[in-house]
Amino acid sequence: MWAALLSATISTVSAQEGIKFGVKAGVNFAKMAVSGSDEDEGLKALTSFQIGALVDLPISSAFSVQPGLTLSGKGYKISESDEGFSVKETTNIMYLEIPVNAVYKISNFYIGAGPYAAFAISGKDKWTVSGDGESESDDEKLTFGSGDDADYKRGDFGVNILAGYQLNSGINIGINYGLGLSNIIPGSADYKTKNRVFSVSVGFLF
Repeated sequence: MWAALLSATISTVSAQEGIKFGVKAGVNFAKMAVSGSDEDEGLKALTSFQIGALVDLPISSAFSVQPGLTLSGKGYKISESDEGFSVKETTNIMYLEIPVNAVYKISNFYIGAGPYAAFAISGKDKWTVSGDGESESDDEKLTFGSGDDADYKRGDFGVNILAGYQLNSGINIGINYGLGLSNIIPGSADYKTKNRVFSVSVGFLF
């Protein structure tokens, strides 16, 4: 799907001028949604980051396609207390994400959407349990694969929804919501876990 979209776009813009390259960086507020279970009730947003590059391929003066490559932090955190005991857990997963967004420009404003494919390159889980004057903690690397012994699947895919404002200087300020569509937990037949990420970024097109 991504290859076909890029091929059609490149064919369309091959005779056009105005192709631009861009960079961006921003803050992610990441969480996971768990369907078929009440396990997501205690999940809270994890603050992480993203950094990436993109190409702006114009189809017309108002419409363009933007393929890119982004390093994006996702995950969740838990902080709960009950009867003198507290539990804190933070799960960080770093993804290499390939989005292909269709963008419509209205004066200096823009809106867009498109699919993404992502590949987990690293991750760790850190937790602390404290109470009765004692505390226990651990920091573990996450494992990735398709088998039941893996913590998470390596691959992910979903849809991005974005909007922002482009200054005449090339600087842009944008927001993005990444809606994960893939169940990222291997072997989970009873419930599905999907990534959710809201991000705010600053970029530059040149």
